[in-house]
Amino acid sequence: MRILLTNDDGYRAPGITALFSALINAGHEVIIVAPERNSSGAGQSISVYAPISITHVSEHVYFVSSTPADSVRLGLQVVYGAVKDYPELVISGINLGENIGEDVFYSGTVGSAREGMIHGIPSLAISTPGPEFNNLDSAARVVVDLVDRLSKNMDLLKTKFIWNVNIPNKPYSSIAGFEATELGKRPLHKPFDKQVTPRGHVVYWQGEPSEPLEANMGTDIDVSLKQLKVSITPLEALPTDYNQMPIINALTI
Repeated sequence: MRILLTNDDGYRAPGITALFSALINAGHEVIIVAPERNSSGAGQSISVYAPISITHVSEHVYFVSSTPADSVRLGLQVVYGAVKDYPELVISGINLGENIGEDVFYSGTVGSAREGMIHGIPSLAISTPGPEFNNLDSAARVVVDLVDRLSKNMDLLKTKFIWNVNIPNKPYSSIAGFEATELGKRPLHKPFDKQVTPRGHVVYWQGEPSEPLEANMGTDIDVSLKQLKVSITPLEALPTDYNQMPIINALTI
């Protein structure tokens, strides 16, 4: 398959490097277009008030001086060019850290995959938990397996989609298969850490993510972190809450 590979950890991150090698070795045509620097937490943000550059590093690798979503935009419009030449699949990852539950609203990994879907291309957001990322080759092998299944069922790709995929940080032989899941609910992040700089300024650091101790069956949290299966959560492009529409209509008559 022809694949645009991106991420939010930066174009030299070990996750994207491992996945690039695995996809190339499996015979796929892959081009990396990813941020120059780590952009974790960027969501689907784009640069509005600053110009963006794209740098051609090698035959199949480019980096962008902006966000993950802008990397996909420039990748499609500048590297691939015409819509008829667009890739068959956009893959974002392998992200160094899980993206479960409400992480999908903040994640640059998910944001760049959603950008691919908005442009009409089926997209995968791929993540694996830490703190030590010592099974990236295993995670890359799982992605190659999934891409192989998609390539053999191209009729499924006629409808644009985004799948949020979380792969257990385990050896390939220890992963217990795939499962379609829904988003779980993880606890709120820990409070901001307050710090006083040497010059007396007060600054705050984002609190660490809270570890989900419990999870409902069938959620991405339960499946990927507890059952050690590959969790695949299909995400909507436009998150309209239709249940609220009658209430709005009733209140605004």
